[in-house]
Amino acid sequence: MEIVLKIKGKDKVYTAGFISARMLRRTIEIAKEVNFENITPQELDKLIDYVVELFGGQFSRDDVYDGLASKDLIPTITRCINQVVGEMAEATAGEGKNE
Repeated sequence: MEIVLKIKGKDKVYTAGFISARMLRRTIEIAKEVNFENITPQELDKLIDYVVELFGGQFSRDDVYDGLASKDLIPTITRCINQVVGEMAEATAGEGKNE
């Protein structure tokens, strides 16, 4: 998984290779807590803090606010959540079919 932020005028790519089971739990938790149809500033901060945590603190909340275009913010957060949850779905896809 990767995210591209503009830092000091240049694109910088950050990667998150290992996603722990704890982050999966955190992802499910955050996805249920936030109303994506009507996000408050506090919820937005919480979502960005989640992304920072997901990438192991390689960048700050301010780096995300300042380094992403406004039109890319929600799609980036959603993509991160979907990728983590998608990995869980892939891992459980075949379970129970041969019973």
